[in-house]
Amino acid sequence: MISEHQFKEICGRVRALLYFGSYTREDYVEGVSDINVIAITDDKSVLMELASMDLSPVVMNEETLHVLCREGDPLCYYVLNDSKLICGSLPNFTFNFTKETCSKLLRYSRTQVKLSLEGVARGDEISSVNNLYRGIRSFIRSKCCAKGNIPLSDGEVMECCKTIRNDELCELFSRVRDLRKNREPVTYWTIRRFMRVVEGEIGSRED
Repeated sequence: MISEHQFKEICGRVRALLYFGSYTREDYVEGVSDINVIAITDDKSVLMELASMDLSPVVMNEETLHVLCREGDPLCYYVLNDSKLICGSLPNFTFNFTKETCSKLLRYSRTQVKLSLEGVARGDEISSVNNLYRGIRSFIRSKCCAKGNIPLSDGEVMECCKTIRNDELCELFSRVRDLRKNREPVTYWTIRRFMRVVEGEIGSRED
């Protein structure tokens, strides 16, 4: 992990600083995964400083965090369940599952698939495979969310996917996860295949 000494000055200006996401798990892939951090502070200048360290930062104050938690934003869930404290201490908060929780995961999935298509179009292999991986993972999370569970690690996502009873979806996630791990590109047709699976899942839900 990044040396805590690099955060020393920033730590003096935040309520809490945390890693969250794959960097805290075995799913992290060097050179592919983002290193996500979240800073709880009123000092917005922290955002640029963290970004200059090749991190993917989120900066918010305590009030905003409480609003996200109350509204059921998945980011609050990740801070609570999928993070590692770098310095400071988190304020007391409770995540509240709402109807928006699963909807936001689904919307994020669609956004990531669009970014994956854009990556293929411009020949950006890392972006295309990483965003498709995120898109499939978030779609599975949205399906599991409807059952009151948001799986975090790849292993948890795969286990939950099996309960959805869609073998093609689980196989696609496994395949794209391996492509990402090996830094191999995805094709337009792999993305289209996932989009067809999504259309089929949504169609069956509406029947």
